[in-house]
Parts: sequence; structure tokens; C-alpha cells
Amino acid sequence: MALIQALLIVAALAAVATALLLRAERARERLEWRFTADQAGLYLDSGAELLRTSLPRGAVYLAQDWNRPREGLEIDRGRLGWSVTDLRGRFNVNLLLADETGLYRDVFEGLAREVGVPRAEVAATLRGLEERTAPLGNAEILALGFDDGERDEAWTEMLDLVWAWPAEEGMNLNTLPEDTLALLLPGIGRSGLDALRRELEGDPEQSYETLLDWVEDRLGEETRTLLEAMPFSTESSLFMARLTLQLDTLVLRRSVVLDTGGPEGVSAIVMSIPGP
Repeated sequence: MALIQALLIVAALAAVATALLLRAERARERLEWRFTADQAGLYLDSGAELLRTSLPRGAVYLAQDWNRPREGLEIDRGRLGWSVTDLRGRFNVNLLLADETGLYRDVFEGLAREVGVPRAEVAATLRGLEERTAPLGNAEILALGFDDGERDEAWTEMLDLVWAWPAEEGMNLNTLPEDTLALLLPGIGRSGLDALRRELEGDPEQSYETLLDWVEDRLGEETRTLLEAMPFSTESSLFMARLTLQLDTLVLRRSVVLDTGGPEGVSAIVMSIPGP
């Protein structure tokens, strides 16, 4: 009996020791996972800082290096990738706040129709935007299309076509999608749009005033007047970068909104959005 009791005690102690070792191992794994996540986060910070200091100022166009996605860039033990979007190459939703002609409402409805947003949702969103007295900011534009904490896939596509910044700062003609530009300039005609596109692709670094002179010379004074009335530019200072970092088996994603500050300003990260 004494031997059996001793064996039972030894077995119990072994079971307790095994349980303690398992808990210790799981704690070690959790701690290692946390350290890995913290390290990956620091690598993402480094990638965002690299982009902050390397984005162009002044004339911004698609043939520049910022528009070339990166994959597998080594940062110490991690691998970093990113893609960058010119946010001023999208439709500026804040133009709806002072839309006297209804043109910008038509543009918003046309973009929503292209991606399949239901008309009722578009109408409700427009009512809310037109009733605002203050412009939308970066965070508020991300709330568009949310319903009970969810967003339809069509609204996700819509957010790739629009953004918000001060209405007096122009949309970048060099990076505006052709469909968006056609909605913004319904009176210029297909041939005029094609000619404008060719000129922008051939000389994307020209100033907006120089472009207007070309428009007057090639497309007529009426077309120049049409463009002068629009909030356009050939420059940008607002970008979004989507970064992906892999460290061991962990993958972290982050979207970062960067403001380069213009030709003489100070660049800054104005928003950081964790990804899945």
C-alpha cells in the first residue's frame, strides 16, 4: 500500500509538473508572439517613415517611382511591400458642400453607379453630405457607406474613387481616372478628353497655367474657360500607402495617409489604419 501511495504521489507530481511546463511553454510562445508583433510593428513604422521622406513634391504623375509597387523589400529579418495611391487623383467629396450647379452631385452619383451602390443609399449619403456645414476630414471619409457597423462591397470600391480635402485645393489631372475626368468635364467631348490625356501623358510636369495655355491654343477659349472654373491642378501632396510586413509566420498590414506638405512644407503621417 505504501508503494502504491508513493507511486500515486509521484504520478500526481509528474502531472502537475507537466501542466506547469505546458503553461510555461504557452506563456513563452505568447511572449514570443507578442515580441514578434511588436518588432513587425516597428518595421512597418520604418516603412511608413521611408515613404514619408521619399514621396514627390510639386508635379505628381503616374510615371514617377512612387507609383511602382514594391514586394519583398528586406528590413532586417522582415520583408516589406507597399503600394501608393495619389489621393488627389480621386473625386473630392467636399466639393458637394458648395455645389451650386449640381455637377458634383452628378459626378458622385455617376461614380456610385459604376461600382453598383444602390440609388437609395447614394441619395441618403448625398443628403447627409449636403447638409453639412464643415468639410469632411480623413477619418470621416472612411465612415461613408457604413450601416450597422458593416459596409457593402460596393461602398468599399467607391472609397477607392473618392476622398476629402479642402475644396480650394485641386484634384490632380495627371492621376485622375479617365471615367472620373469624363464625369467632371461633360462638355469637353470625347475628342477633347483624348487630346487632354495625350498632352498630360506627354508633358506631365507642366504647371496648370501652362496646361491652360495649351488648352486655349488647341481646344479653344471656351474649353479653357471650362477648365479654369474647375478645381484642378497638376500637383499633389496627399497620398495613401498600403503596407504589408511579413516576419516569420506573422503578417501585418497597415494603411497610412501621408501629407508631403507641398513644395515647401513639412511632410507628415496624418492617419494610420491597421489592416487585417
